[in-house]
Amino acid sequence: MKVRSDQNQNHSSSLARSRRETSPSVGKTSASVEKTPAVSAAPPKASTARASAADRAGRPTRARPLRSTATPGVSTKVAAATAARPAPPPTSSAATAPEPQASARWWKRSERVGPWQVEVRHRVEDLASQVAALPPAARGSVDQQLELARRASTRPFPRWQWWNGTSIETAWNATHLAQSMLPLVVDSAALPGQLVDARRRSMMRLAVADPLRTAVEEPALTDRTEAGRATRRDRHTINAALRASLELADDEHRNLRDWRNRLLRVAALALLAVVMTVIVAALRPAYLPLCATLQDGGLLCPGGAARATGHDATVVAFLGALGGALAAILAMRRASPGSSPYRITPALSLVRVPLGGLTAVVGIMLVQSGEIPGLVLTRPAQVAVFALLFGFSQELVTRLLESRARIVQDATKGRSSAADRRDVAPPTS
Repeated sequence: MKVRSDQNQNHSSSLARSRRETSPSVGKTSASVEKTPAVSAAPPKASTARASAADRAGRPTRARPLRSTATPGVSTKVAAATAARPAPPPTSSAATAPEPQASARWWKRSERVGPWQVEVRHRVEDLASQVAALPPAARGSVDQQLELARRASTRPFPRWQWWNGTSIETAWNATHLAQSMLPLVVDSAALPGQLVDARRRSMMRLAVADPLRTAVEEPALTDRTEAGRATRRDRHTINAALRASLELADDEHRNLRDWRNRLLRVAALALLAVVMTVIVAALRPAYLPLCATLQDGGLLCPGGAARATGHDATVVAFLGALGGALAAILAMRRASPGSSPYRITPALSLVRVPLGGLTAVVGIMLVQSGEIPGLVLTRPAQVAVFALLFGFSQELVTRLLESRARIVQDATKGRSSAADRRDVAPPTS
């Protein structure tokens, strides 16, 4: 009995020991279960029944929002850890993303830009690209002139710009000066191109016996330049020939501007003369005898009245202006296109119209005076036709001005074909 009691006691102590060893793990498991909140969910049968009822009714079921299963303390720690985590480095695609290209349009959308501004800026950017690879010290003078040309070709312009051409002349002079500096700063590989340009421009502008043209046409200079052995003196020779040619081009454009201004002055004087004639005739019709005496003793006046009125000179001047406008339209076929901002054709048209009115008044006065034998106007239609013809006849005067202006305008485009033929023609014995 004593042995059996000892066995029972040992068995009880081993059970107690095993309970003590398993109790911590059970406590930990229960604690973890308590920390994890249970998600309330509807019984499967109830949810199935509700879904089938909604399907039968044809109405969608409204899903219930799920409750947050995160513990407040744990979510705060996660947020703090996320904020403390360093930001990831930028990806290679973002680092190598190309920068947006600048717009090629240098003017504002609402700004009016003239053709000469576009041409100047195109030439400036072309010259800037040729010296972009040079050191800043070498291209400093060229960049200074190019910047001056950019400012001169950008609004606002000085007052009376269209008359005296201040900004136009400044922009082109700065551009040509920068272009003439290129032979002094470019490398040996680009110098042959500058020699070809200087030779071409000297053939267009300079005379055959000009020393600068003779110097750039020497074969020895061409050989040294193409071989890369051009000296500093050779560079200055090319620079001098190029600068002289460009200066002559600038002078010819200034001459064209002077001729344009002269034609505008003539047009203004002709218009003033016509206006004064009409005013004087309206105040004193007897000063301008435009009426003719017929055989029956009546008067034939351009205005259609039986006596001289102030409308006679107005009618004749208007018909003469129509004749001048017709002559201006026909003269458009002789107009030659050009890139100069100083237009000759509009100025000549402005001369023809008022000058046609003035010549019509003078011509009708001459015919009605009876000084031309055998020429008598007996109907108003004849007076109107002769007024138109006299207005068109001003072309005899304006053609002289036009021929001189065309010579000046053609000079801005370079040497004429006749001059080139004289250069290459064999010497006469």
